[in-house]
Amino acid sequence: MFGFACSRQGRRIFRNGSNKMSRTKRAGMPPGKLNSSTKSSVQTWGPFCGILATVMGICLHIQWPELLQEKQIDTPVNLSTSPYVFDFQEAFATRDENMQKYDFKYNDAGIDRRSGLKLEEFWDVYDGKWPVLITDIIQKWEAVNWTRDYFVNNYGEERVVMKAVHGKLNQASSLALPLKLFLQHIEESSPTTWTYLEDELFLPLRPDLYKQVQTSTYTTENFFSLFPQEIRPWDCMLLWGTAYSRSSLHIDPYNWTGTNAVIKGKKRWKLFPPGQDHLLSVKPNKMCGFPLECRKYNSPIDTFDSEEYTKYPQYKKAHYIEFDQNPGEFLVIPSGWFHQAYNVEETIAVSGQFMNRNNYLVILEEILKADNLKRSRLPAHFHTLLPPDQVKVFMSLLPQKILAHGREVTSQVIKQVETVRKQ
Repeated sequence: MFGFACSRQGRRIFRNGSNKMSRTKRAGMPPGKLNSSTKSSVQTWGPFCGILATVMGICLHIQWPELLQEKQIDTPVNLSTSPYVFDFQEAFATRDENMQKYDFKYNDAGIDRRSGLKLEEFWDVYDGKWPVLITDIIQKWEAVNWTRDYFVNNYGEERVVMKAVHGKLNQASSLALPLKLFLQHIEESSPTTWTYLEDELFLPLRPDLYKQVQTSTYTTENFFSLFPQEIRPWDCMLLWGTAYSRSSLHIDPYNWTGTNAVIKGKKRWKLFPPGQDHLLSVKPNKMCGFPLECRKYNSPIDTFDSEEYTKYPQYKKAHYIEFDQNPGEFLVIPSGWFHQAYNVEETIAVSGQFMNRNNYLVILEEILKADNLKRSRLPAHFHTLLPPDQVKVFMSLLPQKILAHGREVTSQVIKQVETVRKQ
């Protein structure tokens, strides 16, 4: 097992082997000679210019402090002129700086469990930078009362989408079976035989269940709500797995910030900090097939299968953090982190996502990468807008054919679900 010791020293592994904080001396230019007329001018006007500069400086501080502040702010990223590249090195450095502002004893080699976490600290230390388990969210949900009997009695005849494995993870087959049949065999599993219910629409299409999963302080700012309905990602995926079941190793669609809430059971996670795609044998040019198309970042490696070390030798060099997620814990996974979940025992969970001020550029860039919109269509002043306004303008520029495609895909998926229900 290769744990990721991400101390300030250890993080240099992910900084391309270079120390960007090193300083270089500036070579001074040799002074030029002054002629007599120049000397005279300097002696005559020098003191006056000095006084004038001082007065102007004082006025500038008094009258236009915002101008000085603007000069200290980095130039905003302008998607209309160049691609946005997430700088994870800078994110780690910012996290290190921000941790000094708070009294909490952070585990910078693993995962923190937090309760009573202030929103400002969440944004400063975790959001877009480092995963965190929040322990005081799920207890307020009605969903904490979910049981097998509840689902069998109310939804037993409804069909759900799942994958079944007999052998290796890459041999998984997709099934649509009545929920009660799945639950009848929920305790029948082994390391090489298991089933995993992964249904994106089961909760969103059932308002009585959907309302039992609530937003939190940390996910209230969600720019996905600004997307047209026909291309808005579904945001409440039901996950119900037998022991030994697991996801693939992947980055979430659009590289969004992912969430996972464990209602019952226990999950084991492996999360890989950004910058290691080349070690994970990621297949290029794969697409997700969503109503709004995006690239798919999946690895064929099953990190919970020890035989994979031999099959993928580069994988041995990858670093990750590993931890268990217990019932009632809410996990936030930042953009850019490959991750794989393993159900230690029968586990009910709900996954979601959000798009906010800290990751919206990542997501918009992913949409551009999939050729949904030409970069040249973005206005030159795009970078001067506030983040939610940038998202609104971006969405307003999407071609009608993209929205029509989104409506068609959504309609087809819902029709398939309705057809499956009637079988």
